[in-house]
Formats: sequence, structure tokens, C-alpha cells
Amino acid sequence: MMYFIYCYEKEIIYTLTVFLILFNLVSLYFIVDLFSYDEIRGYLTNGEIKIDSPRTMAYLLFVSGMSNLLFVIVTLMARFFSE
Repeated sequence: MMYFIYCYEKEIIYTLTVFLILFNLVSLYFIVDLFSYDEIRGYLTNGEIKIDSPRTMAYLLFVSGMSNLLFVIVTLMARFFSE
């Protein structure tokens, strides 16, 4: 198993990096969709209604996703251009 990882280390890293980039792009799609919601309603067990605005959480998730993409792409570019 370790020999396999050692022999195919670059291919494994590149494949996982592409999957990470795709995962981040899909999550950014859902985060941008979350910006379109004005409020989210939740119905509690005692009959009350809880209303919350998702925009602050969407901004936080958007900045986190973009910084994650930036870090992954810069790391990948550094690997490509160092060879």
C-alpha cells in the first residue's frame, strides 16, 4: 500500500486537488444561492416561529470558500511551475 502511494504520489495529489476544487465550486454555487433568501423560518415544537436572516452566514461561508479556492489553486500552481 505504501509503495503504491509512493509511486503514484503526484497523481494522487493532483486528483485530490481537482476534487477539492470541484467541491469548493459546488459549495460556492450553493452559497451564492443562499444570498437570494431574505429569511429562513423555523417552526419550533412549542408552536413559535423562529425567523433568521442567512446573509451574515452566507458572507462568512463565501469568504471562507473563496480563500480555500485561492489557497488550493496557488499551491497547485506553485507545484506546476516549480518543476
